[in-house]
Amino acid sequence: MRAKVANPEAPQDTTDWRKDRKLVRTGFKDLEYLPRARSAWNATLAAYAYSLRRQLAGSADLNLWAAMHGCPPSARYEQLGEDGLVLWHGTSAVRAEKIRQFGLFHKKGVWAALEPTVAHGFTRGRSRAYQAGSAMVVLLVSETEWQNKAEYSPTVVRFHTNVPPECVAYILWDDRIELLEPHKAEQPKPWGIARFKKDQGQWVPISRPPVRLDEGHTYSDLTAWLELSIARILGILGSASAIEIFSPLYATVRPWDALEHKQIFAALERLCGAPRPARGGIRLFSLASARS
Repeated sequence: MRAKVANPEAPQDTTDWRKDRKLVRTGFKDLEYLPRARSAWNATLAAYAYSLRRQLAGSADLNLWAAMHGCPPSARYEQLGEDGLVLWHGTSAVRAEKIRQFGLFHKKGVWAALEPTVAHGFTRGRSRAYQAGSAMVVLLVSETEWQNKAEYSPTVVRFHTNVPPECVAYILWDDRIELLEPHKAEQPKPWGIARFKKDQGQWVPISRPPVRLDEGHTYSDLTAWLELSIARILGILGSASAIEIFSPLYATVRPWDALEHKQIFAALERLCGAPRPARGGIRLFSLASARS
């Protein structure tokens, strides 16, 4: 079983990975690689959402991250518990296809990063160099089993031997996140995908309204879906950086064209007011109703 969260309408091999210096100057360093087009996205940026959660909370739950991105949670991550080590490997989409089949292999050893943003730098580099699309490989290994087969630094793990495909939990492609494991965890449940279509110039739900979002919440238009989704994200995380909000939103809406960046910022202003500055050149959002 290979569970996919796919967006077939997303373009391939076209992401412009130049930094958006205006967003950085205005306190959104976490969005520095946000694609320039008004509703553009790249699914590998979900790695930044995971990274920011680790930074802000001290740790991140891989299965919660997956579920919030509409992807099945990993049974192996659940089984390994505290012995599980989540690692990230940045590469091109072409190379990721081989990793999917054969795992990580190289006669001089292979590496993976503890910090997703380090690995994403290699993703951007490989994508530019080979024009072969972007990909992030998420490895899940037993720390006890692999501790004598690797060298550890603060940000990178170098393996002295090949890493088999059974250790590849997810692959983040340009347009989707894919679970490669044969089994998925029962909880948490993946968030559903909101699907819209153009009707007389407006994006409307494909399903007949009201459409179920989750237990107790329904929506009838794009704005309602957006505000309910932001409230759900912040209800779980408490406060969150912009990338932690953008990423689950784009992971759970189809097509991406329905959701413009400026619509997200406008909804955040309505629901949260002004974000508060935080370390590292980012801003944090929390629901105004939760602060009152």
